[in-house]
Amino acid sequence: MKNLIFLFAVLFTFQNAKAQFQIGVETNSSWSNMNIQGDGNLLSNPKLYNGIKTGISVAYPIYAGLGVESGLYYHRTGFKVSQALDFDVYNFPIKAGVTAIPQFHYLETPLLLNYTFGDKIQGTIGFGPYVGFALDGEIKTRANFLVDFNLGKYDINLRNDIFNQTEIGLMGKAEMKIPVQNWAIKFNGQFQHGLNDLSDEPILNIQTRRYAIGLGAGVSYTF
Repeated sequence: MKNLIFLFAVLFTFQNAKAQFQIGVETNSSWSNMNIQGDGNLLSNPKLYNGIKTGISVAYPIYAGLGVESGLYYHRTGFKVSQALDFDVYNFPIKAGVTAIPQFHYLETPLLLNYTFGDKIQGTIGFGPYVGFALDGEIKTRANFLVDFNLGKYDINLRNDIFNQTEIGLMGKAEMKIPVQNWAIKFNGQFQHGLNDLSDEPILNIQTRRYAIGLGAGVSYTF
């Protein structure tokens, strides 16, 4: 009899947990940059780059509002570096310059510990590590002389020894969720920062670590 009660309890727990499993899709606007430190500051004052982050999320409750979240995301990220070339013609100032935009295409997988609260409208906060892998990259160049125009695009060989394609970092995420039966509409904000050096320059002591903030929305379905 005790074994039968235990079996029913296990089945009930499994069915209840299964009913709370969530899978969703989301798209974020991403603002990323590169934290560059070291002996030589070859890339001074890098600026934010506006990219995109989109993918599939999965969430699973554990107990009393606690749960875990993971997924697989494509993240187009990068930064901007500008060099002014201003000059005068007959004492008339001419504004000119060149901007280089390194872009990288990452696949990212987070593992976040979440806490969910609320009833009709729910809030979730989460924090944890993520792993990213750089698929490829390129550098776009743009000149400004009265108007902007593109100079060209150059591929980056990320399989070169001076690059580290694998990134490990930390991520924080805050989300608002509006349930509609088994569906939910979600709005989120997130921040991530890489922990390891993405470059392996053998001559200069330069460390590069990527970071990004994002705002986005998505939908999820609860099984």
